[in-house]
Amino acid sequence: GREGGPFVLSLERDRRALGIASAHIKAMSELGLDEDAAEEASKLADGPIVDFEGDSVSFTYKGIAGCEFLRVNDALATVEEMASSQSQLAPFDIAFVDADKTRLMDYVDALASNDRLLKKGGLIIVDNVLWKGLVLDANNNGYDSSDETSPTGSNEEKALLKKNRRARKLAMKMHQFNSEVVRDERVEVVMMPIRDGLSLIRKR
Repeated sequence: GREGGPFVLSLERDRRALGIASAHIKAMSELGLDEDAAEEASKLADGPIVDFEGDSVSFTYKGIAGCEFLRVNDALATVEEMASSQSQLAPFDIAFVDADKTRLMDYVDALASNDRLLKKGGLIIVDNVLWKGLVLDANNNGYDSSDETSPTGSNEEKALLKKNRRARKLAMKMHQFNSEVVRDERVEVVMMPIRDGLSLIRKR
């Protein structure tokens, strides 16, 4: 478990998301990281996912690493509660954050400011930092408030415009987060252009 090596904690609200994640980790914990595990994990894309039962599930990998999934209503509140507790457990090595895009800096602040939660040298991994590539437009052009005018056209066109407008707003939020976290002297940041963008944030 946690005393023997790296330990990762995942917090989620959605039961299906937890079911998918736990099924992948279960395959890794039983089969390792080779082709057999990859083949087993690939089957999950087409097959039914067993519903996540209960509020937590734990896995260990060959006794040297552990992973625990918890179902929560507010992940940030849970992280902040863990940071303020007097738990004697060792701090986490890695925190993967794929959460509310408007509160990402709050997660980083909670993790970076408390050594009981994330150890020095630990990693905060934040997903979607390029947000469908729209962050590049947000960086160059900003968000055009003129898009707030009422849409015209068919219901399908209105729905598409609304979706695009929301995507641009979230891209602006991600741009603001990227700009703020890179200036934070408590951490070092490397942004990787993988899929939707991934930032590796190392706690000093």
